[in-house]
Amino acid sequence: VYIRPEGDGLMLGFFEWEGAAWNSKGVPNDFKFGEIEPDWDRMLPYLEKAMERRIPATMEVGAKKLFCGPESFTPDNAPIVGPAPYLRNYYVAAGLNSIGILTGGGIGKVLAD
Repeated sequence: VYIRPEGDGLMLGFFEWEGAAWNSKGVPNDFKFGEIEPDWDRMLPYLEKAMERRIPATMEVGAKKLFCGPESFTPDNAPIVGPAPYLRNYYVAAGLNSIGILTGGGIGKVLAD
């Protein structure tokens, strides 16, 4: 769970322990970044737990919006790093999600070496 100021309120963010696949048949070619309709039945327990444990006052004021967007996790939550099969001198560093910025320099160095 992360919490930060957002406008006149707070933003609570979280990741699911076991995420659900989105559009597993393929991402549309024109998709860049967008919002997915939230699955309230699945997300509400995470949201309530974050609100109740981290900032109990939010249980009284409620939530204004639940933003749900696709993330770049792999099915086993492990990143894909290394040479690409069938492509000579081509390397991949994918599935890092939000730690990509944090680990990018180190992964880039390891792949370059």
